[in-house]
Amino acid sequence: MERLKKVFGWVLKALGAATLLFALFIGSIFFVSRHDRALAKEFLMLAGEKNYDAAFEMMSDAMKQAYPLGTMKSQFGTLQVYTDVSINNVHLGSGVTTLRGSASTALGCTSSLTFVVENNKITAFQIDDPCLTDQVSA
Repeated sequence: MERLKKVFGWVLKALGAATLLFALFIGSIFFVSRHDRALAKEFLMLAGEKNYDAAFEMMSDAMKQAYPLGTMKSQFGTLQVYTDVSINNVHLGSGVTTLRGSASTALGCTSSLTFVVENNKITAFQIDDPCLTDQVSA
């Protein structure tokens, strides 16, 4: 019986250590990606405030070519302002960070988001089920 208690004690210690290492790993991912998450949030906030020039400067040169300022203005001009942005999935790999999350408006509409960040610039983004201004009832 004494031997069983010792084995059980070692198993609990091993599980505790594994849990601690896992928590540290997850925490380090969110710590390392904090700048990229802030960049994505700021981009949406600036676009919501109609500060398109500042938001446009946060994009990579290739993204600017693929998604010109005029297109950005016309598409973001039809969106409700996102007041809360939550990034809940982070993937780090080869200098590229992929962020997934959601953004919601003051009226409770929520959209899914994906951002790809490389070298402190947004290289791609996607807003699924966008909250359009014409969805607001008068």
